[in-house]
Amino acid sequence: MSKFAGAIILVLGAMSLPIVAQDVPANRDESIFVFGGPMSSGFFGDALTFWSSGYETNAFLGAGYQRFFYEYESFALGLEAGLGLRMGVGETSSAEAWAGLVGRLTEVELGPLNITPSITGGFSVVTDTIGVETTRTVASGQSATVLYYLAPEIAVSHDDHPEWEAFGRIQHRSGGFGTIAHIDGSNAVTAGLRYKF
Repeated sequence: MSKFAGAIILVLGAMSLPIVAQDVPANRDESIFVFGGPMSSGFFGDALTFWSSGYETNAFLGAGYQRFFYEYESFALGLEAGLGLRMGVGETSSAEAWAGLVGRLTEVELGPLNITPSITGGFSVVTDTIGVETTRTVASGQSATVLYYLAPEIAVSHDDHPEWEAFGRIQHRSGGFGTIAHIDGSNAVTAGLRYKF
């Protein structure tokens, strides 16, 4: 547990680097966002096919912050951090905090619509397990308190209001093929709204 706590401290500490760095571009991209949705009863691959995924009665609700500090041609790199609540009927509620790097490609223009794919990867910490994550934790005999975080996303904005984005995202926690734990922790299929400034 101590080596993972150290890794989290390193990631969170790195979040302050863009603030003190001298070569940060003046037009850096910042945003805040809210999102939420049902938790999948399946695995990560099942959540990606959200139209056929089974769902629990549990749901996720969260908010986050992004700051992009590097751009090269069609690629942008930044940092993300967020807090969320996982809750359900007859379940123990669980809080989640995550932080990591986010990579974003240049938006694809379809008339007045702009489509922007991105992916966030880092670490996730929870206060307790919930739903199928609890079942998987008990079966593996391993802790799911600290797991890897992965969030593929597709965002859509309009030329008239480019500062606003609607997006769909998978909120995924797992042990990274056994590097932390042999657990595909939890997956939430979410939709959200982002404000860029």
